[in-house]
Amino acid sequence: MALTREDLQSLLQWLDEDPQFRAELRRRLLAEPLIVEIRLPTDWMTRVDERLERLESDVGTLKSDVGTLKSDMETVKRDVETLKRDMGIVKGKVLEVDYRTKAASIFGIFLRNGRDASEFVSTKLDEAEAKGLVTPQESEFVMAADLLWMGNIRRGKFEGETLVLVGESSWKIEAEDVERAVEKAKILRKVGIWAIPFVGGAEWASPELREQALKQNVLCATDAKLEPSRSDLDEWERFLESWRP
Repeated sequence: MALTREDLQSLLQWLDEDPQFRAELRRRLLAEPLIVEIRLPTDWMTRVDERLERLESDVGTLKSDVGTLKSDMETVKRDVETLKRDMGIVKGKVLEVDYRTKAASIFGIFLRNGRDASEFVSTKLDEAEAKGLVTPQESEFVMAADLLWMGNIRRGKFEGETLVLVGESSWKIEAEDVERAVEKAKILRKVGIWAIPFVGGAEWASPELREQALKQNVLCATDAKLEPSRSDLDEWERFLESWRP
């Protein structure tokens, strides 16, 4: 016999009025785990599986492409670094030529009769080698300097004396440039040449390096501006005298 609306209303009223009956009904209804089975159409599941497979394949391809892109980017980075290094070398060579061609005007403020010192220095080194004062390696090291320039001191207590500049030039002045210039000046001092070390460039690797170079009594130039300044003649002469043989 089918349940009527009145039967259901009576059942609901009974449940409301009889907690014991309500509890017993709940116990019986929930005595076994409630299992819900969902059946999906087979063809629909097949399409889902195919799409998942394509998605996995696309993700694999994407990972491979990303790996290739990373490798290409590393190659580009290396190429850029090589280009920067090569451009630094080229700019350094241009600057080296610039200092040689403009040496007379740059150093003419404190040297008169400025001229290339390569022949003078080479002759002195040959004589020193014959006496055992320097080694052939030291001579070659000095002659590889980017700049060898000489002249006579214009004014002051050393007026008229011959001075040689032994220099290293680079677009960015590094510690190695300062070290080479100082070492070459020391070698020339061993053979009796009054030489001062010089470094020139467009910029310094660091402000600390510039300070260190000035403390070592190195003549410094950035954009052809010389340091130490000649405004204090006594200080300038102390700077020159620090390298006098």
